[in-house]
Amino acid sequence: MKELEKTLEAAELLFRKYGIRSVTMSDIASQLGMSKKTLYQYIENKNELVEKILKKYIENEKLMCNQAAETADDALQEMFSISIQVQRNIENMNPSLLFDLRKYHFEVWQLFEQHRKDFILSIMKNNLKRGIEEAIYRADMDIEIISRIHIGTINIFSDDELLPPDQFPRPTVHKQFVLYHLYGIVSEKGRQLMSDYLKLLGITT
Repeated sequence: MKELEKTLEAAELLFRKYGIRSVTMSDIASQLGMSKKTLYQYIENKNELVEKILKKYIENEKLMCNQAAETADDALQEMFSISIQVQRNIENMNPSLLFDLRKYHFEVWQLFEQHRKDFILSIMKNNLKRGIEEAIYRADMDIEIISRIHIGTINIFSDDELLPPDQFPRPTVHKQFVLYHLYGIVSEKGRQLMSDYLKLLGITT
């Protein structure tokens, strides 16, 4: 199990840096200082490797989101906590990674899609309900519609035709995406609170 964990960590680092398609099993074996034959003792093929890495990522994201919900003082702080972690992930990720995942490992991509439609949707709905109860989100929102619109826009990060990565860096796109969402849902009370959080984070709009 220890060797498998090392393999997953090494492969994830390479995928984040270079994308998935351009990284070979030989590259991963070299990164680990082992032969490709030895590597295949721990993993059957590249697709299985990608699947295991994604499942590990999903579990970590679930943990992060649940912790943010439990420890945040309010719904806005919860969203900022989650968004900061996502931003850090994007900053350390090759823009082609999601594109490669969807195009060359579509069955694995479906796992991410299911995670988005189940867990992330649930997180969004709960956050919207919380924010409305705290009077920092608009009370006139349709929670079902707004939450589904929000998670539906996640696919934009793998759409290289709509937003070419060389023209629109993914961290910049994500920042604008978060601000677009939050400014659309906050109440007047929430707008002031949001302004305070942005100042603490050193973010200007």
